[in-house]
Order: sequence, then C-alpha cells, then structure tokens
Amino acid sequence: MFDTWCHISWAWHNGAMGAREQKKLRTRVALADAGVRLFIKGGYDNVTMADVAAEAGVSRRTAFRYFASKDDLLMQHPADWLAVFNESVEANADQPLGDRLLHASLAIAAHIESDPGPVRQLFGLASTHPSIAGRYAASSALWVSRMAEEIERDLPDRTEALMLAAATMGVIDTVCEIWAATDQPMAPLLERGFPLLWRDQKP
Repeated sequence: MFDTWCHISWAWHNGAMGAREQKKLRTRVALADAGVRLFIKGGYDNVTMADVAAEAGVSRRTAFRYFASKDDLLMQHPADWLAVFNESVEANADQPLGDRLLHASLAIAAHIESDPGPVRQLFGLASTHPSIAGRYAASSALWVSRMAEEIERDLPDRTEALMLAAATMGVIDTVCEIWAATDQPMAPLLERGFPLLWRDQKP
C-alpha cells in the first residue's frame, strides 16, 4: 500500500492527475493531518478512526476507504517525500550521483519545511509510540531500498549500493533529528553531511 501512495503522490507532483484524483489526494492528506492533530491533543491510544474522520469532515466509512488503520494513516507524509525524491532524481539524471541524491534530499527538506507542523509532530509521536516507530522503521527500509536502486544506476554492485544507501539514510535521519530538536534549517545540515560520504565522487 505504501508504494501505491507513493505513485499517487508522484502523479500529484507531476501534474499527471485529474480533478477527481486530486480531490482524493486532498482528502487523504486532510485525514493524515487531522489524525496528527488529534493524536497530539488527545493521545494516540485514545483517538479512533471515527474521531479522525469527524475532524477531517468525512464519514468513518470514507476514512477507512483511504486508511485501514491509524498506523497506515501516518504513512501519508513519507509517501509524499518519496514522490518528491523520484521527481528530483529524474530531473537531475545527468548530475553526478552524490549531487543527484543531495538535490533530492534538499527538495524533500523544502517540501517538509513548507508545512513543518504536522511532520514535527509526527516525529514526536514516533519517539513515544512503539507501533508508530515500527511503521517508520519499515518505511526507512523501503527508503534504503529505493535509494540503493538509484545508486545502482551508477554503481552496479548491489551490496555496495545498499551500504551506501544505508549510510546516506543515516545522514538524512540525523539531519531530521537535529531539525526536529533544534529547528535548525535542514538544507545547511544536508550540505554539511553529504560531502562526508560523497566528497570523492567522480563526475
């Protein structure tokens, strides 16, 4: 299902979505943001999908048509980020690998910082709720796999690609943690961290 959400979000970012699909995506995002607001206010364990539906202004049945559970609802934002990543690496396909990954990470940072409230709250929820942390761990594994695919376009050794992908995700995760804790802008942190891994790349 996460891959399906990523495809939907990719279509949105690339303008390949009709009016009906745009309305569906807006409803999906509205449910996700409503959920975060309620989880912060009332506690994750105390909020039901019916509560989320009411907050978003849709029926309980509609909410479950979009999300099977509260945990699934929280994966909307990571799906958006992966769509931004895919769009950016394609737009910068002629760039060196490290630059390509940095540009994509900067694009995601700009996307997050354009509306930081829900994402900052999500990070806080993940740090206090094991089930949410588990879903984010699974999401991170998908990110490593996708990044390894991108690295393999330049470095065909799968094992090395996975190692580099995991290391790169380590930089990104650390940047996110610093941003969430201190409100430092993401871009300078990414531009500081990426050369530690990619300084020796060849054009």
